[in-house]
Amino acid sequence: MRSGKRKMFRMGMTFLWKSKMLTFSAFLSIFVACFLSISMFQLSSNVETSIVAGLEAKKGVFDLKITKDEGETFQNEELKELEQDKDVKGYSIGYQTDELSEAFAAGVSDDAINKSLYKYTKDVSGNRIVINDSLARRDNKSTGDSYLIAGKKFQIIEVIKTVSGSDYTMPMVVMESSQLHQLLGHKDPVRANYILLQCDKEAFENVDYGGGIVHRIKKQYPDFVVSDQSAGEDYYALLHNIKKIFRIFFVVVFMISGLFVANIFLEYIRKYRKDMAVIRTIGGTQEQVQTIFSSMSFVISGCACLAGAMFSALVSGITLKWFNEKVQLFEGSAAINWKMLWFITALVFVLFNVLIGIVFSFGQNVLPIQVFEETSSGLKKSRKAHCFQLVRKMFGKEMYFAMKFMSSKLRQNFMMIVIIALITALAYTGQASLKLLKANDNWYNYNLVQGKTAKAEIYNGKPMSVSYAKKIYHRFQPVIGKGYMLYGAFGLSPSDEYDPDLNRFKVSDLETLPQLLNVSIWKNYKTVPKTKRVVMNETVASQCGYQLGDKVTLESDYFGGTRDFVLVELINGKTNWNDEYNIIVDWDNLSEKAASEDNTDRDYIGLWLDGDKELIRNKIQELQIELGSDTSFEWCIYDDVMEESVRISRQWTTSLHVVLVMLLIVSGIGLLNSANGMLLAKEKEYRILRMLGETKKSVHKICWFQVWSYMLSGVVLGALLGMIIVYGIWKGNVITNTLITVEWEYLIGIVMYLFGVSFVLYPTVRKM
Repeated sequence: MRSGKRKMFRMGMTFLWKSKMLTFSAFLSIFVACFLSISMFQLSSNVETSIVAGLEAKKGVFDLKITKDEGETFQNEELKELEQDKDVKGYSIGYQTDELSEAFAAGVSDDAINKSLYKYTKDVSGNRIVINDSLARRDNKSTGDSYLIAGKKFQIIEVIKTVSGSDYTMPMVVMESSQLHQLLGHKDPVRANYILLQCDKEAFENVDYGGGIVHRIKKQYPDFVVSDQSAGEDYYALLHNIKKIFRIFFVVVFMISGLFVANIFLEYIRKYRKDMAVIRTIGGTQEQVQTIFSSMSFVISGCACLAGAMFSALVSGITLKWFNEKVQLFEGSAAINWKMLWFITALVFVLFNVLIGIVFSFGQNVLPIQVFEETSSGLKKSRKAHCFQLVRKMFGKEMYFAMKFMSSKLRQNFMMIVIIALITALAYTGQASLKLLKANDNWYNYNLVQGKTAKAEIYNGKPMSVSYAKKIYHRFQPVIGKGYMLYGAFGLSPSDEYDPDLNRFKVSDLETLPQLLNVSIWKNYKTVPKTKRVVMNETVASQCGYQLGDKVTLESDYFGGTRDFVLVELINGKTNWNDEYNIIVDWDNLSEKAASEDNTDRDYIGLWLDGDKELIRNKIQELQIELGSDTSFEWCIYDDVMEESVRISRQWTTSLHVVLVMLLIVSGIGLLNSANGMLLAKEKEYRILRMLGETKKSVHKICWFQVWSYMLSGVVLGALLGMIIVYGIWKGNVITNTLITVEWEYLIGIVMYLFGVSFVLYPTVRKM
């Protein structure tokens, strides 16, 4: 029994050795699939490690930050109870304030916990302080300089980097707690308005059932604001999405490589079909034949996976470092996850052997007599004798013979067309989707700021007076340029049919009309006094039947009754958040009584600024200090947003190109092998044509037309498939004016690549 299996194994090795080109193609396909899969999962592992490390650095060495409503200070008893909680293993206190005119200030107990919150490293004591780079840039200060705060001189010992997205992007100074209280005139030098807690892991158990330290603190102290510094849902969602993307890449790589390997082993079966028939004729079983090809599968896939794993281990550090320099997915140096490396190697090995086993089980399940019947020449008259006459008349006899040869083996070589189609569809879909995604992203970012330099929005739980809004407007007037400001959300007197779009209005200074990206302005608007001007969303205007230049009558207690306006500007319905611009009137229309009332209709101020971005940044950061932590203040600068957008776009573009290049290399080798086998299979027919008088040049044309016909068929099929996929994905999801068109440059690039690869067959064609 064992000797029989050994003979089958040796026969399998003989088949591999006699078909070196096929064997090399199968080896290379599996090798690249294994290497790519390991590299992608290694990259995923490094990204995850980097995110966890970054999160820990951002979070600090504490788990909870606790403050009180309205920024009130803690009582000593409250601090003691928190510090003595059974789940607390460490704590630190501090005091934050925006009372100083120079900057937002933090007075700290100078320890590791507070250092991790503000990201400074030097010890602050006495007149030694730390500032962030926002303050350093604004006041042109650096380490070693002196800095005057409330008339007292301090020494700057460190400038900390402002982390984008953190709570401390405004100009800030960190000093010893007692020094800050002295500047503020406080008698208690240890008063605190926040406390940082380090907790045991058990403190966060049974959270879903109402347990844990957070639930306990909130229940005992309703006026406490507890900020959990743990990862949260966003972190897990980010990791999940990254893992999902790399799994999709893995499936794509395996699918393309698997189809090539399946096609190669089908070629083995076709090539050695007579040998299988002989084995079956002399008494061999299907299981024995299966053993031959299983041994071939095990040897090729085993060697390729082992080589892929070893190559990955040797070059992963270099390739991951290069790739990360391009896409900047993680910080620090790349580390090899050996457990993941061998797991992916084993997984690829098993998957390919299962796939090849399925191919063999279907490919060799024939009786011996059937094999000889199928491989006999026969003299049956073809039913399609006249099908290609039109081709002959239009393109000549060379194309006619090429199509005849191609059609006779279409079923056997159909896999080659499918693979080319899948590669084309993948490349086309990826490139077209990246283009549309980038257009969407650029459009969204540009519309976010309405084509201006920056956008800032204030949401305050307390009403902001008209005079305060005007003060903010005049403060930013030097950088408002072609921008504008919106204030409040005031009520109109309700009509018979209640519609929230028709019952709210905002106010602004309509001396200059809001210059949004998509507006229509009445040509005679300058003849209308600013207090008589009204701006409307075109949806609201159409509901009421208004057009530019029409008289609009509005009634509101804030006007002191009914007032007539002239519609001078229409906001296009495609504008981002166009419901913000339903109805806008000049703020001088507000009556004195309405302006003095204390209500929540004036809890919003929006600024769209158009000027020097650094001057805007400084003004925004100054305002952020004044507003403090109790007011929601959201702002963004267009250039900053676009910088991040470009970085993300570069990440995905590079990732897609790397995967596509590797797949195109594998596909190119597989196609060369398939096309080479196809030409050699027709070697007898080419010799007969030469004997019948065809020239060498004519036979070579037939060869090239046959190869190119397969390639073009695959490209056309793949292009159609790619267009359908792109249209299905993006129909209704393109928020720009970008049309979903045929991306000819991508298709031309694929065709040029395939034609370039095909010329490697020149030595084979010359033999014909």
